[in-house]
Amino acid sequence: MGLMTREGVEAVQSADCVWCAARMDELIDPQKRRPLVPFKTALDDMAKALESGLECVALLSGDTGLYSMLPMLIGRFGSERVSVIPGISSVQVLCAAAGTTWQDAKIVSAHGREMSAAALCHYARTHAKLIVLLDAERGPGWVRDALSEGGLGHVRLLVGERLSYPEATVAPYEERPYDPLSVCMVLNDAPSDSFSAPGLDDDAFIRGKTPMTKREIRIQALADLKLKPDSFVWDVGAGTGSVSIECAIQCPLGHVYAVERSDEALSLLEQNKARFHASNMTVVPGSAPEALKGLPTPTHVFLGGTGGESAEIIRRISELNAPVRVCATAVTMETASLLAQLMQGYDGFSAAQIGVSRLEKIGRYHMFRAQNPVFVFCADINSTSPSE
Repeated sequence: MGLMTREGVEAVQSADCVWCAARMDELIDPQKRRPLVPFKTALDDMAKALESGLECVALLSGDTGLYSMLPMLIGRFGSERVSVIPGISSVQVLCAAAGTTWQDAKIVSAHGREMSAAALCHYARTHAKLIVLLDAERGPGWVRDALSEGGLGHVRLLVGERLSYPEATVAPYEERPYDPLSVCMVLNDAPSDSFSAPGLDDDAFIRGKTPMTKREIRIQALADLKLKPDSFVWDVGAGTGSVSIECAIQCPLGHVYAVERSDEALSLLEQNKARFHASNMTVVPGSAPEALKGLPTPTHVFLGGTGGESAEIIRRISELNAPVRVCATAVTMETASLLAQLMQGYDGFSAAQIGVSRLEKIGRYHMFRAQNPVFVFCADINSTSPSE
């Protein structure tokens, strides 16, 4: 109990019942000890004990105000019945051992929570100091691998292990097994801005003969999609992956599924995924709508090439029973006419034709060369029912 305050120790000693994790069993009188997991059972047992007039304590590791069970306790019993006695947390011990502060750190938890490798890389990329609470599934090795694959192999990584025990250590990462409840500090000497404007240069992508959505159209499509950091995106007919990559950058806490049937395009998708370290992008081989089966429900869909299956794809989206923002492009009058017919009955429908001319050098002169005009259609599917 070395990291508990005197008030906390006295509360545990005077309590009739103490709910705690198994790793704390040796600290508690066996007559008082109650299992904290599963949480629902523990909460039910606490309620019964309180009704009987018993004094109850929930002994939690970590910081009471940082990814703890406190909201669950207050939600069940009300703030007026819950007294919070903080102790010295693992974050405090880690920073003290490292000789640094945590006031300027981004603190996140992968302990019993979903956290993608892409989200971890986003936090590490955009903060000089990141502290990550870990568990048995996502430990220091997972952090090191995720950062390396995300193009962040240059950052420094400190690991705090068994921080509430006498044998606690804080040291640079090593290739070895760690305690399941370790804490990592990621130090990035050159963090980038968290905001990344869309519009990568076309030449930034690895390109072949596969058609690619050009920069000007990409910018408009991304603006029309209205993505959020945690959006889930389907890019149907992903081609080289220019839209998929841009979406992955804009949605660091979400995920992008790039659906493509061409073998050449699939190879380009994988190459561009690796080039941009887009760990939150999954390449899905196959033709839509069949290839869409089993994918997580999207919040946004970009239709760049549907192989003549626009009607069936939009029907599948409408059957998801979840609001989806859809943006579709077309270069032929036939496809444009079909998309207008399919989408104009939905809320938020808009249509535009974009014509772009690019400056090119011809001999000693410079001239603007017109690109093929592109139709862009947008709609919010499932926010309202399509009109008859």
